[in-house]
Amino acid sequence: MRGIGGRYGRLVRSAGAVLGGVVVAGIVVGLAARLLMSAITIAAAEESQFTLAGTVAILFVFAVLAVPAAATATARPVVRRAGRWLTAGATGWATASTGFADGPAVLLAPEGRMPYIVVLIVAFGTVVVAHGNLAQLAMRRLAGPPPTAAPPLEAAQASG
Repeated sequence: MRGIGGRYGRLVRSAGAVLGGVVVAGIVVGLAARLLMSAITIAAAEESQFTLAGTVAILFVFAVLAVPAAATATARPVVRRAGRWLTAGATGWATASTGFADGPAVLLAPEGRMPYIVVLIVAFGTVVVAHGNLAQLAMRRLAGPPPTAAPPLEAAQASG
């Protein structure tokens, strides 16, 4: 018979792995997004002005947006894919709506800088799509291997 600690221990371990996956994805993708934001601003011939508080806020937002992917990392494949795409959609919406504030700076950028800006925007899209994948990968790594079935009773008695 399993003890209460076994059932709740697995639940706590899973919740910790989800939280860890969210934190890892939030930090990695948030920092990548922050660097790309700075690069786009510089490529648009604007002055890049970022604060520590703003960076922490971005990391927090990217961590929160990673929750659907991390929470579905060990679910059935269709649910796992849905979690990844929900994260990608939410992240894409949040970054696109924030990016519209910088639209005039990008549109008024010198024409010779447009190829650089386009490459950076495509890189940003790649980071957005990778967000859910990273959250799920980190969660599965932190959760460890899936529990295995108990050995048959005869095998356990024979080895003992």
